[in-house]
Amino acid sequence: MRIQTNVILGILVLQYILGMAINLFFQFPDTKNENSLWEFVKGQVPIVIHIILAAMLLVGACVLLIRAIHSQSKPWIVSAGVGLFWILVAIIAGAQFVPTQQDVYSFIMAAAFILAIVSYGWGMYKTKK
Repeated sequence: MRIQTNVILGILVLQYILGMAINLFFQFPDTKNENSLWEFVKGQVPIVIHIILAAMLLVGACVLLIRAIHSQSKPWIVSAGVGLFWILVAIIAGAQFVPTQQDVYSFIMAAAFILAIVSYGWGMYKTKK
């Protein structure tokens, strides 16, 4: 589980860097039309990669939680469960950011990233030998 957690942590860092680049260097269209905003997203490769990485994180976090439950390791169950929760929060915030363009959702994504990192880092710390 440590290897899988390291992979998740690496993807989380990559996801954060990509998200910051998108935030700083991409300008969404000045419109309130949700369909136009989602169409814009579909045409932006870095944003599409950001979404794909989010899906990969979701799958990886679910698999890690299943493995943790199967191993009956309390630290891994807590770490994986809390990490999955924060990844879900970030995904939901991202899905709300695109159609609303409200900065609070971008902030929630960043905060959820930090909390997911802390969750998985705690699991690594508690299970080191």
